Amino acid sequence: MDDELTYSSRYQVPFSIIIFDIDHFKRFNDTFGHLKGDEVLVAVCDIVKLNIRKTDVFARWGEEEFVILLPNTPIDKAEILAQNLRKYIENISMDEVDTITASFGISEYKPGDIEKTIFHRADEALYKAKENGRNQVVTVR
Repeated sequence: MDDELTYSSRYQVPFSIIIFDIDHFKRFNDTFGHLKGDEVLVAVCDIVKLNIRKTDVFARWGEEEFVILLPNTPIDKAEILAQNLRKYIENISMDEVDTITASFGISEYKPGDIEKTIFHRADEALYKAKENGRNQVVTVR
């Protein structure tokens, strides 16, 4: 993140981050057990890894939250990716598990941003997606 902030600041190149959360993840663990919860995590991670670029950075951000750093990517392109990932996740088919959904928050680098500010905006967007019914993408511009 530090490298991307420095690069974008110096060369005025955009980058975006996506924070996403598997909706109602605790339900998978509570209903089907932690092994099934782990299967859900692996399935979601596999979908994401298949659909991002090699230059993108994908990491687990908490129990069921993830972050994707998208170098050289304006927010409108990040939103397209997030919408695609949301649909792919919704179409995951697993024994015993109904639909898996995820909520997404997106922010783009703004001049003067530090790690905390860009993550705060993306996190706010994620919470708006959850408040608005989940299984959706919200951007903060």
